[in-house]
Amino acid sequence: MKTAVVLRHAERRDRSNNWSHLSEAGIEQARKAGSRFERFDLVVASPLPRAVETAVAMGFAVSQTHLGIQDIGERILQHVHWSDGFAAWATAYRSAPLVKSYVDYVGSLLSGWLDEVPEGGSLLVVTHGGIVEAMAVGLGPESDFNQLGPAAGYAEGFVAADQPGGAYSLPAVRL
Repeated sequence: MKTAVVLRHAERRDRSNNWSHLSEAGIEQARKAGSRFERFDLVVASPLPRAVETAVAMGFAVSQTHLGIQDIGERILQHVHWSDGFAAWATAYRSAPLVKSYVDYVGSLLSGWLDEVPEGGSLLVVTHGGIVEAMAVGLGPESDFNQLGPAAGYAEGFVAADQPGGAYSLPAVRL
């Protein structure tokens, strides 16, 4: 069995600055989140400082960054807002072809990174609000996303554990 933990970055100092670094509260959020996990075989982060710094403050070195998990794009946000929550992303996936394409793309990134992890290993992905939810839907579009609740808050997200038959269990990670 392989496991992926997908989290939104921790709180940044300046929400009006996309390149802002973590705040002191964000560092504490990341440390708290990191204390739940022993190790990861692969750590992928958005290249924005707040994502990389979240992984590091959690206690894990970033193996690679990927531009594909840095930004959602305005065209997607016309159908679903980044803060709308897991169930809203699943609904948009089924009703908006552009959202479906995007979700399939980030889901394929996540699946590809999981393929790089050895059997029994684990993956950490630190990204942004909306992308966390899109990745969950990309792994299991037919899942009940109401169970995951609202959008991921700072240093929150989900755990994906592969199950027999290619399905995933998707419990939420909340601070």
